[in-house]
Amino acid sequence: MQFTGKVAIITGASSGIGLAAAQQMAAEGAKVVLAARGQDRLGKAVDSIKAAGGEAIGVVMDASIDEDNKRLVDTTLETYGSLNLSFINAGVHLAKPISEVDGSMLDKLYDVNVKGVAYALKYQLPAIEKSGGKGSVVINSSCAGSTVTAFPIFKGNGPYASTKAAVDILMKYAAIEAIDHGTRVNSIAPGAIYTSLVEAPEEVFDSIGKMVHLMPRAGRPEEIARCVCFLASDDASFVTGTVMIADGGASLKGP
Repeated sequence: MQFTGKVAIITGASSGIGLAAAQQMAAEGAKVVLAARGQDRLGKAVDSIKAAGGEAIGVVMDASIDEDNKRLVDTTLETYGSLNLSFINAGVHLAKPISEVDGSMLDKLYDVNVKGVAYALKYQLPAIEKSGGKGSVVINSSCAGSTVTAFPIFKGNGPYASTKAAVDILMKYAAIEAIDHGTRVNSIAPGAIYTSLVEAPEEVFDSIGKMVHLMPRAGRPEEIARCVCFLASDDASFVTGTVMIADGGASLKGP
């Protein structure tokens, strides 16, 4: 129960890694605020935490909108009175060769993956400071942000990967600013993770994981959630400005 008495925001929390992290934080005592765009899935996610004995609310919001990020933090403070932890997880993945990109695709990638992270930090870090500081923020990045691969399956991944590289730089500068009030900021860089949003059978996605990871399978949301909870916890009290690689060894394996 290492998060007892803590309040945590998790964006992109209605499924996948975000939901797994919210469930894990709640199981360890945190009051969790789940944020996502879809009301139905978000409601089910909140219900799953309450059914397990946790405390949670849901906030429908669009991570790419400045005002929605402010409203998320305002709602958190109005409901629970403080903010201590955050997992900035909302993101989108779109793939096209660079020769085929268009403004609409780039706008969507950068609006959610980069501007959305910046907006979240803009409102969450001051709220954590006003809550006494000494908080922890974890941002979901990707091993694609630091590892360039020639695997044919990742053809067209350049625009997406560029947003994750930007996220890791944002994280480092946020860590520099936040340390003044004792808050740590880190990011997690997963490999290929099998979630309910993957449009392929589990065994098929595991075969892809076997191809691109040293570990012969895809990762699971719960495995990344445990890494997120470590970075958020006092067990990582001397860790800030760091990208934790959780990619099953993908960064060590070439085509």
